[in-house]
Amino acid sequence: MAAEDYDLLTRMWKLIGNPEIWLTKSREAYVERALIDYRDLFDTVESSELTSDQRKACVIDEDNNLILAGAGTGKTSTVIGRVAFLVQSGQARPEEILLLAYGNKAAEELRERLEKKLGIKGITAETFHRLGRCIIQEAAKKPIATSAMATDKALKAQFVNSVFETKQREPTYRELLLNYFEQWLYPVRNPFDFSTLGEYYRFLADNEIRTLKGEAVKGFGECDIANFLFKNGIEYKYEAIYDTSIRLQTRGAYCPDFYLPDYGIYIEHFGTDRQGKTASYINQDQYHADMTWKREVHQLGCTTLIETFHYEKQEGVLLEEFKQRLVKAGVALDPMPPEAVLETLREFGAITRFSQILTDMLGLLRAANLNDQELAELIARSADPGQIRAALDLLAPIVDAYVLALEDEKKMDFDDMINKANQHVREGSFESPWKFIIVDEFQDIAKSRADLVKALRDNQEDVSLFCVGDDWQSIFRFTGSDISFTADFEKIFGATKATELKKTFRFNSMIGAVASPFIMQNKRQMPKTIESHTVVYSPTVSLVRAPMGSDAAKVEAIQRTVQRVSQIAKAGSSVYFLARFKHDLPDLQALSIQYPSLAFKQDSIHSSKGKEADYVIILGLGKGKYGLPSEIVTHPLIEALQPKAEPYPHAEERRLFYVALTRARHRVYLLCDMARYSPFVKELVEGDYPLELEELPTTPEQLNATAANCPVCTQGNLVNRVKRANNAPFVGCSNWPQCTHTESGCPTCKAPMRPSGRYRICVSPGCNGWIATCPRTGGDMIYRANGNFWGCSDYRRAGKVSCRHTEQFIQGPT
Repeated sequence: MAAEDYDLLTRMWKLIGNPEIWLTKSREAYVERALIDYRDLFDTVESSELTSDQRKACVIDEDNNLILAGAGTGKTSTVIGRVAFLVQSGQARPEEILLLAYGNKAAEELRERLEKKLGIKGITAETFHRLGRCIIQEAAKKPIATSAMATDKALKAQFVNSVFETKQREPTYRELLLNYFEQWLYPVRNPFDFSTLGEYYRFLADNEIRTLKGEAVKGFGECDIANFLFKNGIEYKYEAIYDTSIRLQTRGAYCPDFYLPDYGIYIEHFGTDRQGKTASYINQDQYHADMTWKREVHQLGCTTLIETFHYEKQEGVLLEEFKQRLVKAGVALDPMPPEAVLETLREFGAITRFSQILTDMLGLLRAANLNDQELAELIARSADPGQIRAALDLLAPIVDAYVLALEDEKKMDFDDMINKANQHVREGSFESPWKFIIVDEFQDIAKSRADLVKALRDNQEDVSLFCVGDDWQSIFRFTGSDISFTADFEKIFGATKATELKKTFRFNSMIGAVASPFIMQNKRQMPKTIESHTVVYSPTVSLVRAPMGSDAAKVEAIQRTVQRVSQIAKAGSSVYFLARFKHDLPDLQALSIQYPSLAFKQDSIHSSKGKEADYVIILGLGKGKYGLPSEIVTHPLIEALQPKAEPYPHAEERRLFYVALTRARHRVYLLCDMARYSPFVKELVEGDYPLELEELPTTPEQLNATAANCPVCTQGNLVNRVKRANNAPFVGCSNWPQCTHTESGCPTCKAPMRPSGRYRICVSPGCNGWIATCPRTGGDMIYRANGNFWGCSDYRRAGKVSCRHTEQFIQGPT
């Protein structure tokens, strides 16, 4: 055998034995050759030369390509470069390329840049909705009109409300509605699922858990009981003082949960499970002692006490068991007629709120485009399948009426444009002309859009899919965007080549040193290494502490921060105000007059996506319902229809903060009131991120001294209050009235105090006030001048000796 034949057989044997190695080398050789051959193109296709990562992304051509483009890494330039390479290399004619963007402006910009600068015409550059409309028109051979309800949210809500009100006149529908409200008037969560008392109180406050009489109550079971009494014509008083001369001397006023004045009956709803256990954040021994004490009071007072329990609520038998106990105690039930109950719900605003929820559900359900099996799976994995089924039963006739209304108009909404286009592609009534599909902002894709992309790719052979996105910036779950399509791209679309764009031209290295580690705390985020073009060595994220308890104080803090920017910024520099909620944004007109050399703009963080500025000032960095992270609780019906939530706490809010940080080129200012600061701010400080702490102490221990958490609920802050009766100052929890904890303030300045070892230390900077605590009871150690010793404040309580601990000398904290 000739040597050349032997060499050929050897190579063939290696190819057959390890085809992947040969394939990999072949692909690498192709990329290297293309990078050389089209160097001039990549040098000139944009105003700046493309980076090596961008060039590779343009050239690599597998069946499925995922480009992970970090903030400011030039994803648009990469998309332009990809199209230019495909056309110039002869791999594609312009009409074989489909370019999908999320907004009309983005699609138009891409089209203009390709046509005017590169002379590439004939590419289909559209939004998903316009593409869907074109597909339907091509398949149906007739023009498609858009319904006014697609663009006018108020009109759509009005339609839903009209159908909803009409259906309430039907006895069967009305019964379904009343049954729904009886069980799910409010978003309900098991109190045992909260980690702290403060989280539980905040949930009640943020969701305004109130009875049909408008009372704010302290639990879901109490709300159910109050509404049952109201709907059955039973007069009650909530937390009325127990009116009897029999008291236990060591207790204060006793206020049972409910009192029925017509019957002299009291009701207590106890928060225990069948084993008598309480939530983890409750002192179980003390709770049981309180239960025993309450029973003893009623026994000594010869008053009737009806008891209900948390486990009855969880098992769904609370109201039925309660009804039986009331009847047994001689209480007469006089149920309100259904019309009266509905009228009460209308007056209370419950009907209007539910109509709004049904409108949102209609949009989410149609956008999701679920088949029967997918809908069944969605119901099964929801927090309360019974609630979802009941709500979908109420929604079903509204969906039917909406679809019929569109058909009568012979028009479509935006969901139709996506879903019916998908149907035409899959059924073969539309044949795709595109061999190269490019999707921009892929991290924002929703299920229906992903289904359409997949259908187009599968419509003909050898189609290349090229998706550009950044899972670190996925912030639109509330509109149906599903981050799992990026995180699980290969699992969904098949074998994939992932390429990173690692070099950012926007933010400097010290902003990146804060933003990247922060976002990567969530391990579900795809790991990326973002390198900054601009390298600096001093912190460029400033945490500026400023009291902002009033509007005037907030304005002053903003002005002071802008003044600092003006001292370092060049003339014409842009200053960008961002906040989670628009109500936190400032008056730009006043700032523009005061600082004419700076260019001001502002947005909610959601609206800032894709934008940038020289300097960014982030506002609204508090905690709670309107903080960052926002603790607004999504209604369970809406939550169930949105893409599955990630298990990591505040995952999307964390990405939102990342987006805000990475809008800045030079410096970010985190403007924060440390009396109620964001958990994200706390994490940055305690995590030793490279921050510049302006007007703050230099150590985390000192920083923590600027705020004191409530020792009872742990979520609220201790704040100064004044008694209404005598204007006497005291310190209480910011979660009042849910949390009723109070304590004495600093003996020097009356400010709140924080625990430190056996002392309570004043939180006010510059004040050295302190109080020693009793090692036995936790009470305050008070100096008794007449005896020249320190004694516990619990020495006497309600006339009884409680703690006799004394000390001769207390040095104080050092």
